[in-house]
Amino acid sequence: MLAAAPRISDAQAIPSGPSRLRVLDLLRFCAALGVVLFHFGETRAWGTPNAFPALSAVTMFGVYGVRLFFLISGFVILMSAWGRTPGHFAASRIARLFPAYWASVLALGGLAVGGLITDHRPSLTELLANITMLQHGFGVRDLEIVYWTLWQELVFYALIACLAAVGITYRRCLAFMGAWVLLLAIADRVNADLLQAVLVPFSAPYFIAGMALYLVHRFGGSLFPWLFVGVGWTLGLYTALDGEPTAVRKYGQALGSALVVGVISLIFLVMILVALGAFDRIDWRWLTFLGALTYPLYLFHHHVGFLLIQWLHPALGNRLTLPLAVAAALLVAYAVHRLVERPLQPRMRAALDRSLTADAGRVPLTETAAVSPVSSIPAPVPTAVPAAVSSPAPYAETTPGASYLPRGG
Repeated sequence: MLAAAPRISDAQAIPSGPSRLRVLDLLRFCAALGVVLFHFGETRAWGTPNAFPALSAVTMFGVYGVRLFFLISGFVILMSAWGRTPGHFAASRIARLFPAYWASVLALGGLAVGGLITDHRPSLTELLANITMLQHGFGVRDLEIVYWTLWQELVFYALIACLAAVGITYRRCLAFMGAWVLLLAIADRVNADLLQAVLVPFSAPYFIAGMALYLVHRFGGSLFPWLFVGVGWTLGLYTALDGEPTAVRKYGQALGSALVVGVISLIFLVMILVALGAFDRIDWRWLTFLGALTYPLYLFHHHVGFLLIQWLHPALGNRLTLPLAVAAALLVAYAVHRLVERPLQPRMRAALDRSLTADAGRVPLTETAAVSPVSSIPAPVPTAVPAAVSSPAPYAETTPGASYLPRGG
């Protein structure tokens, strides 16, 4: 059976399906909505930890939406980086992440100045560190509780940029994932803080599995990518069950563990079906709109929901306040997308791309000195260099082929 497996070439791939996997937009929105419902159901703004006893039995699993985010990121970020230089990849990620993020930091900082806080009034130094999105690396408290996932994503982007610097191919991806898994085990064994910080053990199983599923999607199924999917699933379950999840505390060891295994397995199963093209027919254009709301919804929902729930539930009751808070969070997400992301993202991307080629056409100073600075005697004209030994052309940066556009990014 293994001998009959198709050979994989690094040089080419045959993409199939639509030019954008809109089902990933739907999955990203569902993951964000799951996180929203989890936070809104558990927030102390209700004044009680049991505001929705029956509903919380379901919404408590919304916390696993973050793991779905990481699995999708492994798939989409490798797809976005394939064929790009590290510079162009970095430009695309910066333009994608920072406009809405800066709006979030400034808005939440303004609310904090006005006394509208959830649980912590940030200092000026904390606000400044949060503007960089690197606050976790500096050991500074996140302004918003959801920001911790952004550090995980940034580290993953840096690792993918390193891979892009040597050139992304099928076999290099396999080697990259294999080294990542091995170093995860070593870092856990020797308790190496630096390796732990670079390898992001919490999210790494999902990033690795997502990358492997993209290889399946792009090149077809073969043994090595499926092995990495299995490794990601196994390590994901290990980390999820090792920390005594809420389901275990609520339902007991046997049932709670089974529920956690079921939810994470379902997440992997859905992404496996995406990689195999089972959802390629789901190509409705309005799903792209839902995908566009996902990031600002994730960034803004916690503060918006906390404040509204705190203000409204004493007068309106819990059952009416909850859908109003969700609707308000969606409305804020749309406003941020429409007023911040849509105008700023393309401008920032264009400016960053221009900056990458700012040295194009510039001649070094030593080549422009046709006249000696000490004498007015013209410098001797150099003889022509044979074509066979002429200087190489400047480094030509590549962009993804038009025949295979990133999907769902």
